[in-house]
Amino acid sequence: MHPWCNCCFFQNCREKMRELYENSFLRFLFVGGLGTVVNILIFFIFADTLHFDPTFSSVIAFLFAVTQNYILNHVWSFKNIVNFQLNKKSYFKYVCVNIFGLVINLLVLNMILLWLNPAIKTEAQLFGVLSGTIFNFILSRMYVFKENP
Repeated sequence: MHPWCNCCFFQNCREKMRELYENSFLRFLFVGGLGTVVNILIFFIFADTLHFDPTFSSVIAFLFAVTQNYILNHVWSFKNIVNFQLNKKSYFKYVCVNIFGLVINLLVLNMILLWLNPAIKTEAQLFGVLSGTIFNFILSRMYVFKENP
């Protein structure tokens, strides 16, 4: 290794990167970002390509994304916190917590479609998904992914 690689600057950078990597909120945001991509893609397929109702499409997209996010949050985002295996009980809790986020999502989606422009369905869905992120993190951390479920 080159001598300058061990200088204070690079050592501090490595420590900061490790702290960021180990931060459960940032991991949650990353998993949520992946879930948002899945959600938006499935929503687009159902609502814009197959011309299903936007609310129905949003619920279908939610089901795919919430399942993916539960698994990734359990095995990665909150891996240092949880002391239990993936199971139906914690999955059910996670889905229940995220149903509140879905309600927020649907309210935002339908308000945008009603008040602004029905042609911007996918953009409205994106704003809906983003509106529930902080809410979902707090309840997920406090209710689902805690040390003793």
